[in-house]
Amino acid sequence: MKNVNIILTASILGVVFPHDPDKDNLDWRQYYRLGSVYSESSDIGYSGYARLKRTTAFSFRDIRFFGHFFKEDSEIRLRHKYSRRFLSIDDIYSYSTLIYEKNTILNVDLRYHLNQGLGYFLRKSNSGNMTLEAGVAFDNSDYLNNEQKTTYLRGGCSMDHKASSLSTKFEVDYFYQLSEVEKGSSLSRFQILGEFQWLLSKGLGIISGLTWDIQGKDSSPAVFITLSLMRPIEWKF
Repeated sequence: MKNVNIILTASILGVVFPHDPDKDNLDWRQYYRLGSVYSESSDIGYSGYARLKRTTAFSFRDIRFFGHFFKEDSEIRLRHKYSRRFLSIDDIYSYSTLIYEKNTILNVDLRYHLNQGLGYFLRKSNSGNMTLEAGVAFDNSDYLNNEQKTTYLRGGCSMDHKASSLSTKFEVDYFYQLSEVEKGSSLSRFQILGEFQWLLSKGLGIISGLTWDIQGKDSSPAVFITLSLMRPIEWKF
């Protein structure tokens, strides 16, 4: 009888306080960067970056602020991304990304952007990952007070690799415009990010790299070098 009571009590506790798989291996981290950036179209400016990341065994969520500030132009991007394992398939995940951005070099006063779809892990290991993503994207842009709503197909890939005190990252997104092209100017574009990091000590490093929004003939890459700081956070929720 005593064993039966123990089993019943354990069953009731399992219902009232069920196992939460979305908190397995819960990890919070924060990142900050500050440095300089150079672009052929805008000369030398300041580069800033902040990120809050939450990962578990089954999900990923992060918020990023990214900014390049020049004397007359600026590139600003605020991004929230959420992804989680698709059904019970280990190597496939669903994702949703919301972005607010401003890029005066491309005459974008403000762009609200949403994309969502599925991703696939080509490689997943402690030393780095490689992913492919495909989905649909939508944005509402203000081009010098001319509002424009656009629909795209999106494809993307990312690669990162860690080795001792060095790490690299490369990301490329392509947005193919599906909606009608206005005034003969397509909004189809590539967005490229490349980074190389040298870890000086635990949590402190130097990151150099480039960003490049390729849209039309006026775009040029921005090359940056920043001092970076990474810290874990002891949050449990």
